[in-house]
Amino acid sequence: MATGLGGPALLGWVEPASAQESSAGTDEHDHDHSHNNASQAPEGVDGGRIKDDPEILEKAMAEMPEDVRKEAEELYAKFRATHEELLASMLELRTMHIRYNNDIDRSREATKAFRAQQHKTWDLMQQQMENSVRVFRLLPSPEAASYMVTMVQHHFDNDIYDELTYEAAARLIDIGQNYRYLFLSAARAGISTGNFDTARKVYESLEPDELEQVDMANQHFIDELERQYKEEMERMEKIDRDSLPQVRLTTTRGDVLIELYPDEAPSTVAHFLKLVEDGFYDGLDFNQVVPNMLALSGDPAGDGRGNSGQFLMDEHGNENSHHVLRGSLVMAKIPMGEGRFIENSASSQFAIFFLPVAVASSQQTVFGRVIEGMDRISTLRRRDPSKSDEKKIQLPPDAIITAEVVRKGPELPEPTYVDVQAELKKAEEAGLIKLKKPAE
Repeated sequence: MATGLGGPALLGWVEPASAQESSAGTDEHDHDHSHNNASQAPEGVDGGRIKDDPEILEKAMAEMPEDVRKEAEELYAKFRATHEELLASMLELRTMHIRYNNDIDRSREATKAFRAQQHKTWDLMQQQMENSVRVFRLLPSPEAASYMVTMVQHHFDNDIYDELTYEAAARLIDIGQNYRYLFLSAARAGISTGNFDTARKVYESLEPDELEQVDMANQHFIDELERQYKEEMERMEKIDRDSLPQVRLTTTRGDVLIELYPDEAPSTVAHFLKLVEDGFYDGLDFNQVVPNMLALSGDPAGDGRGNSGQFLMDEHGNENSHHVLRGSLVMAKIPMGEGRFIENSASSQFAIFFLPVAVASSQQTVFGRVIEGMDRISTLRRRDPSKSDEKKIQLPPDAIITAEVVRKGPELPEPTYVDVQAELKKAEEAGLIKLKKPAE
């Protein structure tokens, strides 16, 4: 059927005969993330058998208006140049990795250089993703399409659901590509970027057994997710974002820039800024990184029970409190099971969400959002203590190297704290922590 999938730039949409046949048949896709190992990149990034036909491209450009042809030529030249730069960067990264694995150079300087090269390679991969999408808008380039296929799968494996993922997945579906991850990526990225009509069409086209748990939740709550997204966009238009406080996290995956919401969550923001300035977060792990859900840090104990010693009054009931979108920061509270949390128990642990969650903002305080580097957060090594497998080698978690205040923002009142002992007593009664008895 020829239904428009995402706007006037997308010419049509081909409903899959059986999208499930083109992807893994498991309910939850594999999040082993072996490509997150430092020397590796998604299969297909470093070249393949698919090649562009120069004659076809020249003919296509010859039929374009002069201004469009010039743009197409420049975009394609950039696409080719970045491809060569990416291959060279990957080769260097692999060389450094081989030297490390063979114990030739494991110095601190070598480790830092390796990490810098890893970040450079990742940036080039993302740049080439953008180049591919822009080229494919104008030219029938199989190489651009092939790279888009590779990178959408990479984004799917890493929970990267941004505008580029959305457009690339939608365009590939338009030309008849039938991989299941393309459809799920288009739906998830559609929900993350406000393209809810697309998400509905994709979910309606798939059979129930082709959906993963997160997609079933998205489909169930899609009307509420759309309402929250629209409210959040309207709210952000009224905020002077140039005055918002900003914090930069330097992580083992790269830099992440966060903006905070002092008007809607003043106590939480003031407390978070204080912890950052005190160096509290420096060196702390991302001790939980759950596929399709969130990344959690801020636990000095590393076992899910650590805190700063101070507990915040909840602010999710404040006027104009924010909803959870992709990249939103939530100050985590002590869970009691069955989706319930101990009131006023947020302290230092915070979560960054990979996807919108309709029910999260009704129970926990949203106090900021990632505005740069969300792709870095998405590539954090997955760690889900509830599903740990002792038979598998457990690689060390990614971490916050340093956290710093980039922009202080407006003056804030002192944070509103609650009785620590009362909150700890609640946690003890819930069986979540065990308080030390005073020495006799």
